Amino acid sequence: MGKVPAHEVQHTRLRDLSAAYWWLWFAELVIWIGRFVVPFMTLFLTRDVGLSASAAGLVVSAYGLGVVVSAMVGGILADRLGRKRTLLGSLLLSAATVMLIPFAQEALLICILLFVYGLFNGAAQPVMVTMVGDMVEPRHRRTAYNYTFWAVNLGYAIGPLIAGFMADRTFVLVFFGQAALLLTATAIVAAKVPESHSAGRARRSPRRRMLRRRPPASNTAESIQSSPPVPRPGRGSIGRVLTDGVFMTFACVMLLYSIVYVQSMTTLPLVMADQGFSPVSYGYLLTLNGLLLCLLQIPTAKWLNRFSRDAVIVVAILVTGLGVGSQAAAATFLFYCAAVAVWTLGEMGSHPQAQSVAADLADHTQHGRYQGVYSLNHSIAMVVGPILGGAVLDGFGHEALWLGAGGVCVLAAVLLAVTGPARRRRLGQRYEEDRLRRYDAEAAL
Repeated sequence: MGKVPAHEVQHTRLRDLSAAYWWLWFAELVIWIGRFVVPFMTLFLTRDVGLSASAAGLVVSAYGLGVVVSAMVGGILADRLGRKRTLLGSLLLSAATVMLIPFAQEALLICILLFVYGLFNGAAQPVMVTMVGDMVEPRHRRTAYNYTFWAVNLGYAIGPLIAGFMADRTFVLVFFGQAALLLTATAIVAAKVPESHSAGRARRSPRRRMLRRRPPASNTAESIQSSPPVPRPGRGSIGRVLTDGVFMTFACVMLLYSIVYVQSMTTLPLVMADQGFSPVSYGYLLTLNGLLLCLLQIPTAKWLNRFSRDAVIVVAILVTGLGVGSQAAAATFLFYCAAVAVWTLGEMGSHPQAQSVAADLADHTQHGRYQGVYSLNHSIAMVVGPILGGAVLDGFGHEALWLGAGGVCVLAAVLLAVTGPARRRRLGQRYEEDRLRRYDAEAAL
């Protein structure tokens, strides 16, 4: 699947990752055990509130709209106020809001509360990704993000199974269960995770003092040396990120993939309910997804590290398209299990690899902003995905929905393959920048 560039070669052991990273990993695990409100929200709205599939999709999209706003703001706050403060505020306010939702029976009020919940909740993920980037050296990030993704899916394997049984009894338990786990994660972060970036504190770069003492450099390094001074951490405009063509192209293509991915949380439970399956059956499928990821993520990550990340992502998205498209013919629970197993394999290769690419493409002085913008691909998908999915489901049926989703995956894979060379050049430049920065820091001691 392609030769691995020199700067991506790594041999990461567990002890190469700090204790702070592992506490953050544990907090993420707890958060994702409790990430069951949104996947079960369309069932709540159609079964308890009485909305149609398209109306339920429109209401759920309010959550995504809130996440769109908070992903941008969260990245900026992480750079300006500090990562830990932003994360704690996000978790606490999310817990307070999610407990109010089951007591609202009007669609408009639920829509408003979901927007507010998304506004608070959406800031957490980009901040946590940014903290991993702060805590972990570039040569270990690919493995660190794979471990983080494993935590996400371990939580996702446990949570939906519990939520399915709770939803069969009363949806109130689903909302309060998520709030309890958010508060548990808050306690872990407050007690064990240190601040990874001091707000408003600019480090004096020793770069100017050390220009004459550097080792012989490649052409890429020479061009970096002659470039303008690096901006101070935490400063600069979000416009710099939005006008970064290489980064934004990658983020926009991954948006297409994310629109397909969110169908598993919005339209899939509705299709299964129409076919006579219970919420417990849907919970079993999500648990199967999580269990497969937990069992295979780490072994396959070590194997996939031998190949170029771009090639892995392209193939993984094509596999996702195959699994999602095959759901057009699903009518039995076993068929759904097989389809979910296929698109799970695709998810395993795409998400963590893409996250590490986004982190490495980022300017080190604006990691929070870059991660906030990158997280928008999932946030916007949470707005667009439920609306599009619900409209296609109501208007054309589930066969058209799943075949169309598979086609979108093929389109995303082609676009990633075409834009790959520009990304690889940028990643090589970022690696050289980091090498020179570390050399300057060591020489200044």
